Amino acid sequence: MTETVKTILLLGSGGREHALAWKMAQSPAVTKIWALPGSDGIATVEKTECIAGNATDPAFVVKTAQQLKPDLIFIGPETPLAAGVVDALEAAGLSVMGPRKAAAQLESSKIFSKEFMTEFGIPTAPFKVADTYDEAITLCEKWDIEGKGIVIKADGLAAGKGVVVTHDRAEALKTLHDFMVNPACSVKTERILLEEKITGKEVSAFALCDGKTFLPLGYACDYKRVNDNDQGPNTGGMGGYAPKGWPSDKARQFIQEHVFRPVMAGMQELKTPFKGILFAGLMIEGDNVKVIEFNTRFGDPETQILLPLIAEDIVPLFAQAAAGKLGATPPSLRNSHALHVVLTSEGYPETLGTGMRLGEKMDIPAAPDNTLLFISGAKKKNDQWVNNGGRVIGVTALGATMDEARARAYATVEKIHFQGAHWRKDIGR
Repeated sequence: MTETVKTILLLGSGGREHALAWKMAQSPAVTKIWALPGSDGIATVEKTECIAGNATDPAFVVKTAQQLKPDLIFIGPETPLAAGVVDALEAAGLSVMGPRKAAAQLESSKIFSKEFMTEFGIPTAPFKVADTYDEAITLCEKWDIEGKGIVIKADGLAAGKGVVVTHDRAEALKTLHDFMVNPACSVKTERILLEEKITGKEVSAFALCDGKTFLPLGYACDYKRVNDNDQGPNTGGMGGYAPKGWPSDKARQFIQEHVFRPVMAGMQELKTPFKGILFAGLMIEGDNVKVIEFNTRFGDPETQILLPLIAEDIVPLFAQAAAGKLGATPPSLRNSHALHVVLTSEGYPETLGTGMRLGEKMDIPAAPDNTLLFISGAKKKNDQWVNNGGRVIGVTALGATMDEARARAYATVEKIHFQGAHWRKDIGR
Protein backbone atom coordinates (compact mmCIF):
# COMPACT_ATOMS: atom_id res chain seq x y z
CA MET A 1 0.00 0.00 0.00
CA THR A 2 1.43 3.39 -0.98
CA GLU A 3 1.59 6.29 1.43
CA THR A 4 -0.99 9.06 1.24
CA VAL A 5 -0.05 11.76 -1.25
CA LYS A 6 -0.41 15.25 0.20
CA THR A 7 1.90 17.26 -2.06
CA ILE A 8 2.50 16.99 -5.82
CA LEU A 9 4.98 18.53 -8.24
CA LEU A 10 3.36 18.70 -11.69
CA LEU A 11 5.58 19.39 -14.71
CA GLY A 12 4.03 21.21 -17.66
CA SER A 13 2.11 24.31 -18.66
CA GLY A 14 -0.64 23.40 -21.14
CA GLY A 15 -4.32 22.56 -21.15
CA ARG A 16 -3.46 18.97 -20.26
CA GLU A 17 -1.69 20.12 -17.10
CA HIS A 18 -4.56 22.49 -16.28
CA ALA A 19 -6.89 19.47 -16.38
CA LEU A 20 -4.48 17.36 -14.32
CA ALA A 21 -4.14 20.06 -11.65
CA TRP A 22 -7.94 20.47 -11.58
CA LYS A 23 -8.41 16.71 -11.07
CA MET A 24 -5.58 16.32 -8.55
CA ALA A 25 -6.85 19.25 -6.47
CA GLN A 26 -10.13 17.37 -5.93
CA SER A 27 -8.26 14.71 -3.94
CA PRO A 28 -9.18 15.29 -0.28
CA ALA A 29 -5.69 14.26 0.87
CA VAL A 30 -3.86 16.69 -1.43
CA THR A 31 -2.96 19.98 0.26
CA LYS A 32 -0.50 21.48 -2.25
CA ILE A 33 0.28 21.24 -5.97
CA TRP A 34 3.32 22.97 -7.45
CA ALA A 35 3.25 23.40 -11.23
CA LEU A 36 6.58 23.80 -13.04
CA PRO A 37 6.44 26.11 -14.93
CA GLY A 38 2.64 26.17 -14.85
CA SER A 39 0.60 28.97 -16.39
CA ASP A 40 -1.84 31.69 -15.45
CA GLY A 41 -4.63 29.23 -16.20
CA ILE A 42 -3.17 26.56 -13.93
CA ALA A 43 -2.64 29.20 -11.22
CA THR A 44 -6.43 29.58 -10.97
CA VAL A 45 -6.76 25.99 -9.66
CA GLU A 46 -7.21 25.73 -5.90
CA LYS A 47 -4.26 24.42 -3.86
CA THR A 48 -1.94 25.19 -6.81
CA GLU A 49 1.16 27.40 -7.05
CA CYS A 50 3.25 27.92 -10.20
CA ILE A 51 7.06 27.90 -10.15
CA ALA A 52 9.20 29.46 -12.87
CA GLY A 53 11.85 27.28 -14.46
CA ASN A 54 12.76 24.83 -17.20
CA ALA A 55 10.87 21.54 -16.82
CA THR A 56 13.15 19.84 -19.37
CA ASP A 57 16.37 20.50 -17.40
CA PRO A 58 16.94 17.34 -15.31
CA ALA A 59 19.35 19.01 -12.87
CA PHE A 60 17.02 21.94 -12.24
CA VAL A 61 13.99 19.69 -11.77
CA VAL A 62 15.86 17.47 -9.31
CA LYS A 63 17.10 20.50 -7.34
CA THR A 64 13.57 21.95 -7.22
CA ALA A 65 12.06 18.62 -6.14
CA GLN A 66 14.67 18.18 -3.40
CA GLN A 67 13.77 21.61 -2.05
CA LEU A 68 10.00 21.08 -2.19
CA LYS A 69 10.01 17.39 -1.14
CA PRO A 70 6.72 16.48 -2.90
CA ASP A 71 5.17 13.10 -2.18
CA LEU A 72 4.66 12.56 -5.93
CA ILE A 73 6.04 14.07 -9.13
CA PHE A 74 3.87 13.85 -12.27
CA ILE A 75 5.32 14.53 -15.73
CA GLY A 76 2.71 16.03 -18.05
CA PRO A 77 4.34 16.66 -21.48
CA GLU A 78 6.63 14.51 -23.61
CA THR A 79 9.69 16.77 -23.76
CA PRO A 80 10.87 16.23 -20.13
CA LEU A 81 10.46 12.46 -20.65
CA ALA A 82 12.64 12.54 -23.78
CA ALA A 83 15.18 14.68 -21.90
CA GLY A 84 15.62 12.04 -19.17
CA VAL A 85 14.00 13.99 -16.32
CA VAL A 86 12.46 10.80 -14.87
CA ASP A 87 15.86 9.06 -14.86
CA ALA A 88 17.39 11.92 -12.89
CA LEU A 89 14.50 12.11 -10.40
CA GLU A 90 14.49 8.38 -9.73
CA ALA A 91 18.27 8.39 -9.32
CA ALA A 92 17.72 10.98 -6.59
CA GLY A 93 15.26 8.63 -4.85
CA LEU A 94 12.10 10.58 -5.69
CA SER A 95 8.66 9.14 -6.49
CA VAL A 96 7.74 10.03 -10.07
CA MET A 97 4.98 9.13 -12.55
CA GLY A 98 6.38 8.78 -16.05
CA PRO A 99 8.65 6.53 -18.11
CA ARG A 100 12.42 6.77 -18.19
CA LYS A 101 14.12 8.11 -21.32
CA ALA A 102 14.70 4.67 -22.86
CA ALA A 103 11.05 3.66 -22.47
CA ALA A 104 9.87 7.09 -23.65
CA GLN A 105 11.42 6.27 -27.05
CA LEU A 106 8.04 4.70 -27.83
CA GLU A 107 7.04 8.30 -28.50
CA SER A 108 10.28 10.24 -28.95
CA SER A 109 11.37 8.03 -31.87
CA LYS A 110 8.71 6.94 -34.36
CA ILE A 111 11.25 4.56 -35.90
CA PHE A 112 12.11 2.91 -32.57
CA SER A 113 8.39 2.51 -31.91
CA LYS A 114 7.66 0.83 -35.25
CA GLU A 115 10.64 -1.52 -34.92
CA PHE A 116 9.53 -2.35 -31.37
CA MET A 117 6.02 -3.20 -32.62
CA THR A 118 7.48 -5.47 -35.30
CA GLU A 119 9.74 -7.23 -32.79
CA PHE A 120 6.97 -7.91 -30.29
CA GLY A 121 4.12 -8.73 -32.67
CA ILE A 122 2.00 -5.62 -32.12
CA PRO A 123 -0.25 -5.02 -35.17
CA THR A 124 0.70 -1.93 -37.19
CA ALA A 125 0.93 -0.71 -40.78
CA PRO A 126 3.81 -1.89 -43.02
CA PHE A 127 6.61 0.69 -43.20
CA LYS A 128 10.01 1.67 -44.56
CA VAL A 129 12.76 3.73 -42.92
CA ALA A 130 14.94 6.23 -44.77
CA ASP A 131 18.21 7.32 -43.14
CA THR A 132 18.91 10.07 -45.67
CA TYR A 133 16.96 12.49 -47.85
CA ASP A 134 18.16 10.76 -51.03
CA GLU A 135 17.04 7.38 -49.71
CA ALA A 136 13.61 8.84 -48.85
CA ILE A 137 13.23 10.19 -52.41
CA THR A 138 14.16 6.78 -53.84
CA LEU A 139 11.58 5.00 -51.65
CA CYS A 140 8.93 7.54 -52.65
CA GLU A 141 9.62 6.98 -56.35
CA LYS A 142 8.74 3.28 -55.92
CA TRP A 143 5.61 3.96 -53.78
CA ASP A 144 2.05 3.78 -55.17
CA ILE A 145 1.20 7.13 -53.63
CA GLU A 146 -1.67 8.01 -55.95
CA GLY A 147 -3.29 4.59 -55.53
CA LYS A 148 -2.68 3.59 -51.91
CA GLY A 149 -1.54 6.80 -50.30
CA ILE A 150 1.45 7.34 -48.03
CA VAL A 151 2.02 8.45 -44.44
CA ILE A 152 5.20 10.44 -43.82
CA LYS A 153 6.41 10.84 -40.23
CA ALA A 154 9.35 12.71 -38.78
CA ASP A 155 11.30 10.46 -36.43
CA GLY A 156 11.39 12.73 -33.39
CA LEU A 157 8.98 14.88 -31.38
CA ALA A 158 7.15 17.45 -33.47
CA ALA A 159 4.18 18.65 -31.36
CA GLY A 160 1.68 16.85 -33.59
CA LYS A 161 2.96 18.57 -36.75
CA GLY A 162 5.40 15.92 -37.98
CA VAL A 163 2.88 13.71 -39.83
CA VAL A 164 1.50 14.12 -43.36
CA VAL A 165 -0.98 11.74 -45.02
CA THR A 166 -1.39 12.17 -48.75
CA HIS A 167 -2.28 10.62 -52.12
CA ASP A 168 -0.46 13.45 -53.93
CA ARG A 169 3.10 12.68 -55.06
CA ALA A 170 4.06 16.35 -55.26
CA GLU A 171 2.89 16.90 -51.67
CA ALA A 172 4.81 13.82 -50.51
CA LEU A 173 8.05 15.06 -52.13
CA LYS A 174 7.51 18.56 -50.72
CA THR A 175 6.99 17.07 -47.24
CA LEU A 176 10.25 15.15 -47.46
CA HIS A 177 12.05 18.33 -48.50
CA ASP A 178 10.42 20.37 -45.75
CA PHE A 179 11.04 17.87 -42.96
CA MET A 180 14.58 16.88 -43.98
CA VAL A 181 16.07 19.86 -45.85
CA ASN A 182 14.07 23.10 -45.59
CA PRO A 183 15.45 25.31 -42.77
CA ALA A 184 12.21 27.35 -42.72
CA CYS A 185 10.16 24.32 -41.62
CA SER A 186 9.61 23.96 -37.86
CA VAL A 187 9.70 20.15 -38.22
CA LYS A 188 13.24 18.83 -38.58
CA THR A 189 14.38 15.21 -38.86
CA GLU A 190 17.42 13.33 -40.18
CA ARG A 191 15.62 9.99 -40.47
CA ILE A 192 12.10 9.56 -41.75
CA LEU A 193 9.37 6.93 -41.57
CA LEU A 194 7.21 6.04 -44.57
CA GLU A 195 4.07 4.03 -43.83
CA GLU A 196 1.31 2.43 -45.79
CA LYS A 197 -1.95 4.29 -45.28
CA ILE A 198 -4.50 2.25 -43.35
CA THR A 199 -8.24 2.85 -43.22
CA GLY A 200 -10.87 2.73 -40.51
CA LYS A 201 -11.93 4.87 -37.57
CA GLU A 202 -9.28 6.40 -35.34
CA VAL A 203 -9.37 6.20 -31.55
CA SER A 204 -6.91 6.77 -28.72
CA ALA A 205 -6.70 4.19 -25.92
CA PHE A 206 -5.13 5.02 -22.55
CA ALA A 207 -3.61 2.81 -19.87
CA LEU A 208 -2.00 3.48 -16.50
CA CYS A 209 1.17 1.38 -16.14
CA ASP A 210 3.44 0.48 -13.22
CA GLY A 211 6.28 -1.26 -15.08
CA LYS A 212 4.75 -4.73 -14.83
CA THR A 213 1.01 -4.40 -15.34
CA PHE A 214 -1.57 -1.86 -16.50
CA LEU A 215 -5.12 -0.60 -15.98
CA PRO A 216 -7.24 0.71 -18.88
CA LEU A 217 -8.29 4.34 -18.40
CA GLY A 218 -10.62 4.91 -21.34
CA TYR A 219 -10.90 5.93 -24.99
CA ALA A 220 -11.09 9.24 -26.85
CA CYS A 221 -11.60 10.20 -30.48
CA ASP A 222 -9.71 13.38 -31.38
CA TYR A 223 -9.62 15.66 -34.43
CA LYS A 224 -6.13 16.52 -35.72
CA ARG A 225 -6.76 18.54 -38.89
CA VAL A 226 -7.21 22.25 -38.32
CA ASN A 227 -10.42 22.70 -40.36
CA ASP A 228 -13.84 21.05 -40.58
CA ASN A 229 -14.23 17.79 -42.50
CA ASP A 230 -10.60 16.92 -41.73
CA GLN A 231 -9.17 19.55 -44.04
CA GLY A 232 -5.92 21.47 -43.63
CA PRO A 233 -2.66 20.60 -41.86
CA ASN A 234 -2.27 18.39 -38.80
CA THR A 235 -2.30 20.05 -35.40
CA GLY A 236 -1.74 19.03 -31.80
CA GLY A 237 -5.51 18.49 -31.55
CA MET A 238 -8.65 20.52 -32.26
CA GLY A 239 -10.99 18.69 -29.89
CA GLY A 240 -12.59 15.30 -29.41
CA TYR A 241 -15.04 13.16 -27.52
CA ALA A 242 -15.23 9.96 -25.50
CA PRO A 243 -17.15 7.30 -27.44
CA LYS A 244 -19.66 5.14 -25.55
CA GLY A 245 -20.23 1.58 -26.75
CA TRP A 246 -17.31 1.80 -29.17
CA PRO A 247 -14.82 0.24 -29.69
CA SER A 248 -16.69 -3.03 -29.24
CA ASP A 249 -16.03 -5.23 -26.22
CA LYS A 250 -14.21 -7.63 -28.55
CA ALA A 251 -11.97 -4.85 -29.87
CA ARG A 252 -11.26 -3.57 -26.35
CA GLN A 253 -10.24 -7.04 -25.24
CA PHE A 254 -7.98 -7.32 -28.29
CA ILE A 255 -6.36 -3.95 -27.46
CA GLN A 256 -5.59 -5.06 -23.91
CA GLU A 257 -4.22 -8.47 -24.93
CA HIS A 258 -2.42 -7.60 -28.19
CA VAL A 259 -1.38 -3.97 -27.67
CA PHE A 260 -0.95 -2.99 -24.02
CA ARG A 261 0.13 -6.39 -22.67
CA PRO A 262 2.90 -6.98 -25.26
CA VAL A 263 4.18 -3.43 -24.73
CA MET A 264 4.57 -4.12 -21.03
CA ALA A 265 6.23 -7.50 -21.69
CA GLY A 266 8.46 -6.12 -24.46
CA MET A 267 9.64 -3.19 -22.39
CA GLN A 268 10.52 -5.56 -19.55
CA GLU A 269 12.38 -7.82 -21.96
CA LEU A 270 14.41 -4.83 -23.16
CA LYS A 271 15.10 -4.00 -19.49
CA THR A 272 13.32 -0.65 -19.88
CA PRO A 273 10.07 -1.28 -17.97
CA PHE A 274 7.30 1.16 -18.85
CA LYS A 275 5.79 3.16 -16.01
CA GLY A 276 3.37 6.03 -16.49
CA ILE A 277 0.62 6.73 -19.01
CA LEU A 278 0.65 4.72 -22.24
CA PHE A 279 -1.40 6.22 -25.08
CA ALA A 280 -2.04 4.01 -28.10
CA GLY A 281 -3.28 5.75 -31.23
CA LEU A 282 -5.32 3.11 -33.06
CA MET A 283 -7.08 2.58 -36.37
CA ILE A 284 -10.07 0.23 -36.13
CA GLU A 285 -11.97 -1.27 -39.03
CA GLY A 286 -14.60 -3.74 -37.82
CA ASP A 287 -12.73 -5.90 -35.31
CA ASN A 288 -9.38 -5.26 -37.02
CA VAL A 289 -7.11 -3.11 -34.82
CA LYS A 290 -3.78 -1.58 -35.80
CA VAL A 291 -1.51 0.78 -33.87
CA ILE A 292 -0.74 4.08 -35.60
CA GLU A 293 1.63 5.32 -32.91
CA PHE A 294 2.33 5.39 -29.18
CA ASN A 295 2.58 8.38 -26.88
CA THR A 296 4.10 8.01 -23.44
CA ARG A 297 1.92 10.51 -21.55
CA PHE A 298 -1.63 11.78 -21.46
CA GLY A 299 -2.71 13.45 -24.69
CA ASP A 300 -3.81 17.03 -25.12
CA PRO A 301 -6.80 17.42 -25.58
CA GLU A 302 -7.67 13.81 -24.62
CA THR A 303 -6.85 14.50 -20.96
CA GLN A 304 -9.50 17.22 -20.89
CA ILE A 305 -12.02 14.63 -22.14
CA LEU A 306 -11.06 11.64 -19.97
CA LEU A 307 -10.37 13.16 -16.54
CA PRO A 308 -13.83 14.73 -16.12
CA LEU A 309 -15.29 11.26 -16.74
CA ILE A 310 -13.28 9.58 -13.96
CA ALA A 311 -15.61 9.48 -10.97
CA GLU A 312 -13.06 8.82 -8.22
CA ASP A 313 -9.88 10.24 -6.73
CA ILE A 314 -7.16 9.54 -9.32
CA VAL A 315 -4.17 10.53 -7.13
CA PRO A 316 -3.91 7.21 -5.20
CA LEU A 317 -3.79 5.32 -8.51
CA PHE A 318 -1.00 7.57 -9.76
CA ALA A 319 0.93 6.95 -6.53
CA GLN A 320 0.44 3.18 -6.86
CA ALA A 321 1.75 3.26 -10.44
CA ALA A 322 4.78 5.32 -9.43
CA ALA A 323 5.55 2.78 -6.70
CA GLY A 324 5.11 -0.20 -9.04
CA LYS A 325 2.11 -1.42 -7.04
CA LEU A 326 -1.01 -1.03 -9.18
CA GLY A 327 -4.09 -2.94 -8.11
CA ALA A 328 -6.40 -4.82 -10.45
CA THR A 329 -9.40 -2.47 -10.53
CA PRO A 330 -9.66 0.34 -13.12
CA PRO A 331 -11.12 3.65 -11.93
CA SER A 332 -14.90 3.97 -12.12
CA LEU A 333 -16.33 6.26 -14.81
CA ARG A 334 -19.31 8.61 -14.81
CA ASN A 335 -22.32 7.57 -16.86
CA SER A 336 -21.94 10.65 -19.07
CA HIS A 337 -20.79 11.70 -22.50
CA ALA A 338 -17.87 14.14 -22.77
CA LEU A 339 -16.98 16.43 -25.68
CA HIS A 340 -14.15 18.96 -25.99
CA VAL A 341 -13.68 21.87 -28.42
CA VAL A 342 -10.37 23.76 -28.83
CA LEU A 343 -10.17 27.44 -29.81
CA THR A 344 -6.94 28.44 -31.55
CA SER A 345 -5.19 31.62 -32.58
CA GLU A 346 -5.46 32.83 -36.16
CA GLY A 347 -2.64 31.31 -38.23
CA TYR A 348 -2.30 28.10 -36.21
CA PRO A 349 -0.62 25.67 -36.88
CA GLU A 350 2.53 27.60 -37.70
CA THR A 351 4.84 25.49 -39.88
CA LEU A 352 6.69 27.30 -42.66
CA GLY A 353 7.44 30.67 -41.14
CA THR A 354 3.80 31.79 -41.11
CA GLY A 355 2.81 33.97 -38.18
CA MET A 356 0.01 33.68 -35.67
CA ARG A 357 -2.15 36.51 -34.38
CA LEU A 358 -1.19 36.75 -30.69
CA GLY A 359 -1.72 39.22 -27.86
CA GLU A 360 -5.41 39.70 -28.53
CA LYS A 361 -7.63 40.52 -25.57
CA MET A 362 -9.95 37.69 -24.61
CA ASP A 363 -13.41 37.57 -23.08
CA ILE A 364 -13.68 34.33 -21.11
CA PRO A 365 -17.05 33.60 -19.45
CA ALA A 366 -17.59 31.67 -16.26
CA ALA A 367 -18.14 28.01 -17.09
CA PRO A 368 -21.78 26.94 -16.67
CA ASP A 369 -22.77 23.69 -14.94
CA ASN A 370 -21.40 20.50 -16.54
CA THR A 371 -18.89 22.58 -18.53
CA LEU A 372 -15.19 23.13 -17.86
CA LEU A 373 -12.65 25.57 -19.30
CA PHE A 374 -9.02 24.50 -19.65
CA ILE A 375 -6.54 27.23 -20.62
CA SER A 376 -3.40 26.41 -22.61
CA GLY A 377 -2.20 29.33 -24.77
CA ALA A 378 -3.35 32.37 -22.78
CA LYS A 379 -1.91 34.56 -20.04
CA LYS A 380 -2.90 37.50 -17.87
CA LYS A 381 -1.64 40.93 -18.90
CA ASN A 382 -2.73 43.85 -16.71
CA ASP A 383 -5.58 41.68 -15.34
CA GLN A 384 -6.78 40.98 -18.89
CA TRP A 385 -6.53 37.58 -20.60
CA VAL A 386 -4.61 37.61 -23.90
CA ASN A 387 -3.75 34.72 -26.22
CA ASN A 388 -0.06 33.78 -26.35
CA GLY A 389 -0.05 30.39 -28.11
CA GLY A 390 -1.54 28.29 -30.89
CA ARG A 391 -4.16 26.32 -29.01
CA VAL A 392 -5.58 28.90 -26.64
CA ILE A 393 -8.44 27.44 -24.60
CA GLY A 394 -10.53 24.27 -24.58
CA VAL A 395 -14.15 23.76 -23.54
CA THR A 396 -15.23 20.38 -22.13
CA ALA A 397 -18.91 19.63 -21.61
CA LEU A 398 -20.64 16.61 -20.08
CA GLY A 399 -24.12 15.45 -20.99
CA ALA A 400 -26.51 12.53 -20.68
CA THR A 401 -26.22 12.20 -24.47
CA MET A 402 -23.55 13.22 -26.98
CA ASP A 403 -25.97 15.75 -28.48
CA GLU A 404 -26.44 17.34 -25.06
CA ALA A 405 -22.69 17.49 -24.40
CA ARG A 406 -22.08 18.95 -27.85
CA ALA A 407 -24.77 21.62 -27.46
CA ARG A 408 -23.37 22.67 -24.08
CA ALA A 409 -19.79 22.85 -25.38
CA TYR A 410 -20.61 24.96 -28.42
CA ALA A 411 -22.92 27.25 -26.44
CA THR A 412 -19.93 28.10 -24.25
CA VAL A 413 -17.52 28.37 -27.20
CA GLU A 414 -19.77 31.04 -28.70
CA LYS A 415 -19.32 33.17 -25.55
CA ILE A 416 -15.50 33.19 -25.75
CA HIS A 417 -14.26 36.13 -27.81
CA PHE A 418 -10.86 37.21 -29.14
CA GLN A 419 -9.75 38.55 -32.51
CA GLY A 420 -8.93 35.77 -34.98
CA ALA A 421 -10.35 32.94 -32.83
CA HIS A 422 -10.74 29.71 -34.81
CA TRP A 423 -12.41 26.40 -33.93
CA ARG A 424 -13.85 23.41 -35.70
CA LYS A 425 -17.64 23.29 -35.91
CA ASP A 426 -17.90 19.52 -36.45
CA ILE A 427 -16.55 17.95 -33.25
CA GLY A 428 -18.68 14.96 -32.30
CA ARG A 429 -20.68 14.87 -35.52
